[in-house]
Amino acid sequence: MQAEANDSYLIFTIHKRLYAIKNTNVQEIMHSAKIHPLPFVPDYIEGMVNCRGLPYTVVNLLKIEKEENSEISEPTVLVFRRDDDQFALHISGIELFFEPEEEDITSEGIKYKSRIIPFFDIDAIETTLCQDLREEEL
Repeated sequence: MQAEANDSYLIFTIHKRLYAIKNTNVQEIMHSAKIHPLPFVPDYIEGMVNCRGLPYTVVNLLKIEKEENSEISEPTVLVFRRDDDQFALHISGIELFFEPEEEDITSEGIKYKSRIIPFFDIDAIETTLCQDLREEEL
């Protein structure tokens, strides 16, 4: 991820873990989102959500990582802005929008409250989705 000074980031949580993502990668934050379950998909795909008339696949990162406590009780969904696909992430909450100083940006993440908050890797989620859904078709 190419990080630059003057970029604004969204810091969000999944359970107690913090992640950072450039605001330009965020389409919308949906509070109280209604997730419609889908049959015959991997368990980390929680379903679909309607965002301005378009369907987005909702992914639970904790289930991809096979976390023991993978249920997220908060109904907040982070919808990504992408040209080639439509998916969203089930998150616990929004910490804040943040504009770090240039010296607070590293290749691993951004410095916030004396710790490095890792960048969220959207492309890794897309790769997992494509691999798993292609396998399901075979």
